[in-house]
Amino acid sequence: MELTGLERDFLSRLAVEPWASPPLFDHSLVARLADAGLVTAGCSPSGAIWYEITDEGLAAIGGV
Repeated sequence: MELTGLERDFLSRLAVEPWASPPLFDHSLVARLADAGLVTAGCSPSGAIWYEITDEGLAAIGGV
């Protein structure tokens, strides 16, 4: 899978720690990463969407 610059930056940040979205974040920007299994996503009790990188995501950016 060819990553865009935004996707690569997002994965690089997730490699350091999980991330919760601000209220107006456009989740379609990173939906392809979740669909490809490079990140997992879930909803927190506050309604924010959180993202964590998977082992496949780390491999995609050369982190494994």
